Amino acid sequence: MRDRKHIAWLYDQLPGLVSDGTLTAAAAQNLRRRYGDAEGSRGTQAATLFGVLGAVLVGGGIILLLAHNWDDFSRTTRAALSFAPLLLGQALAAWALWRHEESAAWREGAGAFLSLSIGAAIALVAQTYNIGGDLGDFLLTWMLLALPVAYLLRATLPAILYLIGITAWACAQWAASVEALGFWPLLALALPWWRREAKENPYRPRPILFAWFFALVLPIGVVASLRELLDYHGAWMPLFSAIAGAFYLTGRRFWGEAASTAQRPLQTLGALGLVFLGLAFSFEELWRAQIESWRDGARLFSDISASPLAWAIAAAWLAAWLGLWADSLRFKDAPRIFLGAMPLFVAGGVALTRFGHPGAAMLLLNAFLLALGVGMLMAGVRAQSLARVNGGMLVLASVILCRFFDSDLGFAARGVAFVVLGAGFLAVNLVLMRKKGAAKS
Repeated sequence: MRDRKHIAWLYDQLPGLVSDGTLTAAAAQNLRRRYGDAEGSRGTQAATLFGVLGAVLVGGGIILLLAHNWDDFSRTTRAALSFAPLLLGQALAAWALWRHEESAAWREGAGAFLSLSIGAAIALVAQTYNIGGDLGDFLLTWMLLALPVAYLLRATLPAILYLIGITAWACAQWAASVEALGFWPLLALALPWWRREAKENPYRPRPILFAWFFALVLPIGVVASLRELLDYHGAWMPLFSAIAGAFYLTGRRFWGEAASTAQRPLQTLGALGLVFLGLAFSFEELWRAQIESWRDGARLFSDISASPLAWAIAAAWLAAWLGLWADSLRFKDAPRIFLGAMPLFVAGGVALTRFGHPGAAMLLLNAFLLALGVGMLMAGVRAQSLARVNGGMLVLASVILCRFFDSDLGFAARGVAFVVLGAGFLAVNLVLMRKKGAAKS
């Protein structure tokens, strides 16, 4: 129902539905607020995009012009020029709020220019007066000053820049694991912005774009901030599977009505993450490597007091996944429940490996993936959904191909397997397409 043609049809029906008492005027207004502008959304998005692009190009051009003659200026002139883009950005932001508060293009353009100007001013002043500091100090100062721009202007680009910036800051703290844990409170500062933008309509481009970047940068932040914990006796295996599971279940829970893959960032990336992790865990060598790390290290929880905050963050992710998975049981959605349960299988694999059975752990994860592929395939056939059928076939093909590359079979056997898998894809799709054609006729 989020296709513009369908929304336009709905809006044409609203006056009649209100006049005959089917809907109240308030309900009709809520529908308009939820689905937005049916006709002008593409033009508005294009104007916003070009506004942001123009602001970035103008800001970059100003910085390049200043850099060309920078050595010829006195220190006072340099200081004045360092603040000039910042003052101009503040003036543009004030103008956007005063005269164009409802224009997303003005707010996004002004927010982009002001955010970049903040970083440029910090760098230029520090260079002019030889102010000490490293990359981490620069990024942290810049991001903390740029985040209010996102809230004040309700602009997406400053919020996305903040996500990228704090992730880069966490990576810059690689040698200082305790300081890198600051990534999590910094990340929490941006979440109210996301909630406010998604509260009115979670399927609008702004919260969806933020969600894509959030899902993409968070694994990097996890590696940078929880590095010592991830290196500790294979803790990365249940943690990353829990994060991917939490992403997937959150997407299904709160963005389940999305009309396209582009509107399902958490669900899409979470599902892909679970499948890719499952394929990685389907190799016995990975489980054997965990045994070697356990033999070389101390007992499993001997250093739990070394970084209690890191353990608390990991426990919070595990608890979040478990709560979401328990909530999914109420909906009786078998694919959602089964795929979301993958961290349980990983935990079982860890337990089996801990007792010296890495082969059993490998078989457990292979069985999970095979059951997942068969389930998706059968569900797709029942619903006559090519997407589900192809998804199930891809999972099955990936498992089979991994086992072929994991064995000593020759090229001839692998070639036959490829031919059989390809023929299976074609046959199933052909059958479903014929069934759909017969149903339409």
